[in-house]
Amino acid sequence: MKLAHLLCAVLLSSALGGCQLLPSPPVELPLPAQQRQTQLAKLQQFTIQSSLGVTTPDQSVKGSLQWQQHGEYYEARMNTFVGINIFTIKTDATGAQVQVDGQLHHADSATALLDYLSGWSLPIAEMPLWLKGMASPSSQDQRFDTLGRLTSFRMVDSQQQHWRVQYLEFFPDRLALPKKITLSSDRVELKLVIRSWNY
Repeated sequence: MKLAHLLCAVLLSSALGGCQLLPSPPVELPLPAQQRQTQLAKLQQFTIQSSLGVTTPDQSVKGSLQWQQHGEYYEARMNTFVGINIFTIKTDATGAQVQVDGQLHHADSATALLDYLSGWSLPIAEMPLWLKGMASPSSQDQRFDTLGRLTSFRMVDSQQQHWRVQYLEFFPDRLALPKKITLSSDRVELKLVIRSWNY
């Protein structure tokens, strides 16, 4: 028994030592700024899984957000953390469908419809850009870090709401896709934490 115990101890020590010697996964540096912007602009099909918090003077809503981008159209679903649907949005060539409180509504603009139904707005029309860490040509006060990543900018959305967008953290890969984003207007604050990108 003693010999068996000794062999087990030696094997365990070797295994633990081997684990400690494994190198950390390499962290990729982002592509050069211009090359990265070109690649981000080409990214037209993607899915994100994230957590979203929305705070207004009248309410606070938190839940999970799934966003699927299909070229110029998208599908978005926000649920509470216990699985209750807050809203579902789908756009196509015919316009936008928004489901809130189990009721399905149709309109030309998902942004205006969601604002009307829920009482708080999201800069949805611009979302395919700012989700990727890109600003529209009309955005102002764009700021970048030493790696060429956009860290903040100001924009006016399709509903004429003024927003400040800030990128607090990025994924450590060549595209440096955003991981933590905050957006604030005069009446709404959004906090988005992206758990995964698939593209």
